[in-house]
Amino acid sequence: MGTLAADFGGLTAQLFELVQLRATGTLFVVSADNHAAQVVLSKGQLLGVAYNGLHNENAVAQLASLAPLRFSFTPELIYPLLETLLPDQAEQLLERLGYRDTPAVAHPLVEEDEPTDSVAAPDGSRTPLMVYRGRVIQG
Repeated sequence: MGTLAADFGGLTAQLFELVQLRATGTLFVVSADNHAAQVVLSKGQLLGVAYNGLHNENAVAQLASLAPLRFSFTPELIYPLLETLLPDQAEQLLERLGYRDTPAVAHPLVEEDEPTDSVAAPDGSRTPLMVYRGRVIQG
């Protein structure tokens, strides 16, 4: 996914699509005044939201008041968060944003049984995915 620009509704639509696809990674968001936000997902589960020193509900409320927003999704990158959501809290936050849980859509590029915490090496073996300061590093 390239960088997209939209209002908060466009951001939530992208988030809902990623949840439906059971995606793992970080949706990086940048406001018009160049402040960064991160929306982190693991297997379609919302782990948390961070924006300008705010977390989760407060971060979402602040993002909702901003436009335009630029955002892009980086798969397999779990951005470190200071505060994470419990599964019930994540579900409630998504519902307040307008998300309605429907059966997951099969994605042709994602296999359900494939582990998401490792990457394939050229020889086909799996190695742990390591992240340092928001960048994937090779171990």
